Amino acid sequence: MYDDIRVIVLNYKRPANVHKIINAYKGIFPVSIVNNNPEEPFPYLGHPIDVINNDKNYFCMERWVRCFDYDEPFKFVVDDDLLVSPRSILNMRKKRQHAIGIYGKTGVSTANSYLELKDHWCEHSDVDFLVGSGILINQQKLNEIKKHIFQIGYPIRGDDIIISYLLKKYCGSRLRTAPAHVLDLGEEDVGLNTNPEHFSLRWKVVEKFKNIGW
Repeated sequence: MYDDIRVIVLNYKRPANVHKIINAYKGIFPVSIVNNNPEEPFPYLGHPIDVINNDKNYFCMERWVRCFDYDEPFKFVVDDDLLVSPRSILNMRKKRQHAIGIYGKTGVSTANSYLELKDHWCEHSDVDFLVGSGILINQQKLNEIKKHIFQIGYPIRGDDIIISYLLKKYCGSRLRTAPAHVLDLGEEDVGLNTNPEHFSLRWKVVEKFKNIGW
């Protein structure tokens, strides 16, 4: 088992997907399931699968907050509708970046809406921010922005944008995407992007940081 990388999975209403992720990583990485759905407690599965059943929905920032509960020097934060191959995760670690992911966006300085931003999916690229689909982060760098994360709290959208901005501002981080083998597990019509306000809410987060200097 590679005990220097912990996989953090945020669950809300896709437990079947989460079990697939567990089965893929069990025996390779320690895994933590952060369950934001108090109406459906996630079953406790025993070591090395850690399960946290929250008493309410703390939204997506909770996955970053929970990174501080574990000692592994790297955390791989992944959405519960994607399965990133273990080899791809290990290859990202070899890049020795503060944060590197499978999906990012550029064009913040010129875009007038979220949909005008350019996608970078599973390719080598420097990006303005990483999208929370799958991000490998150095815990030491996350520790350096811990107080800012806790000051911000639990916004309803844009946790990945916020983390990217904080890393750039306080750690001088270069944010990059990398090639990866990814299996789409399906959103089951409960993805955040099904909300008609999803992209406008994310754009408001981008604009906030854009106005104070991205």
